[in-house]
Amino acid sequence: MVQPPPTILFMGRLFERDLGGLRGMAESLLRAAAPLCERQNRTIEVLVPRKGLCPVRSRAIVEVHLPLWRSIHLTWDHWTVPMYARWRKKSVLFNMKQIVPWFCRTPAFPLLYDMTLFPQRQKYPWREYRLADTLYMGLAVRRAVRRAPLSMAVSEAVARDARELFSEVDPGRFRVIHPGIELADWAPHEWTARDREAWEQLHHRGLHRPYVFYSGTLGRRKNVAVLAKAFARFNQVHPNHQLVLTGGAGNPPRDKRLADAIVGIEPRSFLRLGKVDQRTLRLLYQKASFLVYPSLHEGFALPPLEAQAADCPVICSNASSLAETMGESAMLFDPNSPRELLECMERMAEAEVRRDYVGRGRRNVERFSWDDTARAWLELADEVYAAGLVLNAPNHP
Repeated sequence: MVQPPPTILFMGRLFERDLGGLRGMAESLLRAAAPLCERQNRTIEVLVPRKGLCPVRSRAIVEVHLPLWRSIHLTWDHWTVPMYARWRKKSVLFNMKQIVPWFCRTPAFPLLYDMTLFPQRQKYPWREYRLADTLYMGLAVRRAVRRAPLSMAVSEAVARDARELFSEVDPGRFRVIHPGIELADWAPHEWTARDREAWEQLHHRGLHRPYVFYSGTLGRRKNVAVLAKAFARFNQVHPNHQLVLTGGAGNPPRDKRLADAIVGIEPRSFLRLGKVDQRTLRLLYQKASFLVYPSLHEGFALPPLEAQAADCPVICSNASSLAETMGESAMLFDPNSPRELLECMERMAEAEVRRDYVGRGRRNVERFSWDDTARAWLELADEVYAAGLVLNAPNHP
């Protein structure tokens, strides 16, 4: 007799607030997994601290409300969830936020997406997050990868970092499953009245020339200062272009290097839009001359893939996972070299070169399917359940 697959307990507290790409990835994963689970007679229980947070409706996906005790999130993560999981027989717990609950006795596995919690002098010597978050997450992630029989990594770059950081853990326990890209969300199509209205709003905010585009946060790791320096020189030869930045709040950037570099750009050639909705972002990708993504380190960067899905040619750094996901579909450069970036921008300014990279981008994004991601994720969940939680690992703290 064939045994039914285990129920997946999906920790859904991340749906409480906007976590940018991570929340979008979680929603896309559930949407792609739902029809597969319906065919396999499998259930995913999305555990949430408030009713109505689960964004996906399906026969296979059930929202389970586990009340938050006195608004203490750590108690919910490390006590409420594992106590429910312990009662819920034949299940496997999954958390997209890199940790396994402290008191968990259920087979479980985390998603690893960001190893900058562990500063490495040769790669990223700065501290990316608040000290308290760095200390807590550093301890929790280390404990998770030691206890979980398998961990899911979003890229080979993340898996490689994890193997170096946690050398006491069997390297085979880090499994790479790339996220997908929602092609329908970004692909060009005939504009609607709402599209035209959104574009008109951009004109009112100062977008009125061809532009070089960047989408993302403005922290030091994103390295936007190098783009600003290169654009200042590019703009001297191409004065009809603007540099357009989106992402983050509207306050001045915390990266002092970026603030200093912006001073060198003629004011009419620089436009910072702050956070924009998905419709506006899609239009910005589609109308841009090209996207530049100069990041020093990425676990898995969505903006370059979103741009390629929108037929926008891409220039990006060759650091960490960017070279892995972009390959020859983007023009790559050393993120520490404004001169090398400027040379790429000059080449991409030619119409024929842009057309070539649009075609490369179309072929590249076809490699990243959420259906494939969901299928591999379900298989990994079954493998984790079969292996069980490693409670007696020799290096378990």
